[in-house]
Amino acid sequence: MPRILIVGLLVGLLAGLLVGGFHNLFTVPVIERAIDIEEARSALENPNAPEEDPLVSLRTQRWGMALGTGIYGAILGIVFAAGYSALRRVAPDWKPLALAITAATLGFWALSLFPFIRYPLVPPGVGEPDTLTYRQGLQITFMILSVVGVGVLLYGLREINQRFQETRIRLKMYSGAALAYVVFAVIMFFAYPPNPDPVPVPIDLLELFRTLSMIGQFLIWALMAAGAVAGIQWYERRDAKTGNHFDSVTGARVN
Repeated sequence: MPRILIVGLLVGLLAGLLVGGFHNLFTVPVIERAIDIEEARSALENPNAPEEDPLVSLRTQRWGMALGTGIYGAILGIVFAAGYSALRRVAPDWKPLALAITAATLGFWALSLFPFIRYPLVPPGVGEPDTLTYRQGLQITFMILSVVGVGVLLYGLREINQRFQETRIRLKMYSGAALAYVVFAVIMFFAYPPNPDPVPVPIDLLELFRTLSMIGQFLIWALMAAGAVAGIQWYERRDAKTGNHFDSVTGARVN
C-alpha cells in the first residue's frame, strides 16, 4: 500500500475525530435549537399530531457524530492522498509542504466550498422529509462532478507538462486549462436546480450553523495537510536512520 494512502487514512481519521469534537462542542447546540424551532412549527401546523420520542438519545447522537466525522475524515483522507499523488506528477519538484497545502486547498474547494456555495447547508431535521432523498442526491452528484472536474484539470496539467517543454507555450496551455475548468464550473453551477425547500430557521441561527460547519470543513482539510507533511517527514527520517532508500510517498525502493 502506498505510504501516502496510509498517511491519508490515518490523518483523515484523526482530523475527523478532532473536528467531531469541535462540532459536539459548538455546532450540536445550534442544531438542537434549529430542531426545536422546526418541531414548534410542525406542532402549530398539526396541533393534533402525537408527540414522538427521539429514537436515539442525545448522548448517543453526540458519539455518533464523532464516529461519523471520523469515518468521513478517513474517506477525505483517501481523496487527499489521491490528490497529493496527482499533484506530485504535475509538479514533481515541489516540496511536501507545497503539495500538501495545494492538495488540501483543491479538496476543500471541490468537496466543501464549491458545493456549499451552490447548496448552503441547513441543520439536520430542517426541510420537508419528502424531498430529503432528492436534496441529498443533488448535493452528492454535485460533489462528485466537482471532484471529477478538478481531477480532469490536474490530468490536463500533467499532459501539458509532458508534451510541452517551452515555458511560453506551457503558460498558454495552463491558461486554457484554467479557463476550461472555470467554464465547466459555471455551467455546472447554473445547470443544477436550487434547493426546493424553504428554510424556516431564523437567519442568525442559520448563518451561525453554516459558519460553524464551514469552519469544521476548513479544519479537517488543514489538519490533513499538516498531518500528511508530518507523516511524510517521519518516513524520511526513519529511512535516513536505517539507511534504506524508499520513495517517501509511494514507498517504492529507490536505486
